Amino acid sequence: MVIHLNAAPRDIDEVTSARARALGELATGFYPNLAWQSVEPQMASDWNRVRGESHLGWNEVREEAHAAWQIARLSKDTCCKDDAPVSMQSAA
Repeated sequence: MVIHLNAAPRDIDEVTSARARALGELATGFYPNLAWQSVEPQMASDWNRVRGESHLGWNEVREEAHAAWQIARLSKDTCCKDDAPVSMQSAA
């Protein structure tokens, strides 16, 4: 999985960026084990409910939400946890 951590576009204020990223992160719990292509249409609909006073639509915040979704997915993936025990195969 490739994660694109682009800086937020200048027209996205900090509150809107935080809301989009929170939506992306929370979506991994709302829609577990689904691919981004399956989740995105629902997230676009969810954005209309959580955007607050933001005038930006889904297309303007999509990248923010997607990056947060990717990071949250990786953090929940068992192969990427720092606290998972490391097992070494013996060199026999």
